[in-house]
Amino acid sequence: MGWWSAVMRSRAEQWTYLHLPGQPDGEIEPESAYLSVFLRSAHVVDVRRGLRRLYGAVSSSLALPTRSGTTAQFLSTISPGALRDVDPDHLDRYVQLNHRLLGPVPYVGGDVDAEVGMFSIASSDLTGPYLKLLDSLSRVATVAFIGVALPFVEPIKEGINLLAGASDGAALEIGFSTTWRPLRRGVVVAVRAPAAASAGYRIDERDGRLLRADGEPVTDQPYLVLEITAEPRRDDWASIPELAAGWADVQREYRAGDATRTGEALTAFRRIALTCNDLLFDDALRLAERAAARYGELGPPTPRVRGLGDRAELPPLTSLSPFAP
Repeated sequence: MGWWSAVMRSRAEQWTYLHLPGQPDGEIEPESAYLSVFLRSAHVVDVRRGLRRLYGAVSSSLALPTRSGTTAQFLSTISPGALRDVDPDHLDRYVQLNHRLLGPVPYVGGDVDAEVGMFSIASSDLTGPYLKLLDSLSRVATVAFIGVALPFVEPIKEGINLLAGASDGAALEIGFSTTWRPLRRGVVVAVRAPAAASAGYRIDERDGRLLRADGEPVTDQPYLVLEITAEPRRDDWASIPELAAGWADVQREYRAGDATRTGEALTAFRRIALTCNDLLFDDALRLAERAAARYGELGPPTPRVRGLGDRAELPPLTSLSPFAP
């Protein structure tokens, strides 16, 4: 927590953080689902008069425990087109994003630390291209697998801190820093308004914008709307790099017709699956069992059948789905 640069300035006004009831809602049980967090919408109003040009950006840091006992951190900086090159005469902006900040990643229990903020950055010759670069890095890192996302953490963190410390710096428009415990599905909102004024807030299901109790859109305060979801499966499981590499080793040895080396590769694949941070344990166990069963159906390879017929080839990894019936 607290990864924002110390030079980033916040406005001395009341901010409110809300978890809005909705469907689906409810607590997420450990080892039961794959967690995703989406930025549904953002709204910024005129807080930096007198500048010729501003850049708006949304930064997030989400950290959660993994099956290996370590903590995985996902950082993102998003600069939507509607928040770039903001004209001081037209600073009121509503942006529908539905941008993924995290996931899908296995939720194994424990605290999820969340820090999300929207800020404006004074313009300079390099600000726009630099924000676009951070945006591109973030789009890879936030949807990447845990091991793949790790190298992006420091570059994104350093990049946004450099922007915050340059020239006039960055002004935090709205944000929150919290620990989700217990972790619940639903919608969370951060808005620059006192708690008393937030009664009756709800979300427009069509586009994610924040509405008042009377149904009118909130236009006079900046806000962020996030959605927390949990699904029983992840459709991109076969793209997990360590699983893809492990199964490729099994296929290679099988094609070579070496039964001993194929067995060793299959044992290694089982270990990889059962220790994979990107799968829930029950799903990993099913995957390992289906790999062993498929190998048993085909029988051990021999040089005699190398390259001939179905016995010389193991099926693609996608055919072993742990989520199939």
